[in-house]
Amino acid sequence: MQDDSCDEFPFARTYEGGTDGALCADVVPKQVGDQWLVFEADPTKPVTFTESCARGHVPLTDNKAAGGKLGSFPQTDRVLDTEKYDVTVTA
Repeated sequence: MQDDSCDEFPFARTYEGGTDGALCADVVPKQVGDQWLVFEADPTKPVTFTESCARGHVPLTDNKAAGGKLGSFPQTDRVLDTEKYDVTVTA
């Protein structure tokens, strides 16, 4: 993928995050019709669905934009330390 970058989920800045990215499932998200599907990013590292995290390969510009939103979210939405929240992915 041109301009490939990757980021993990759960996000490293969350209490659930911080897992070594090498232990994550490496995936590429793609929109197919009105759905988002994930595909293996590296056929030499098959996804087993037992991984504790996923590392999505995405264009750097998208990664930076999402990182900016995640960085400002706790302050703008007044999320308290240890408060739970849901993540919804939209197109």
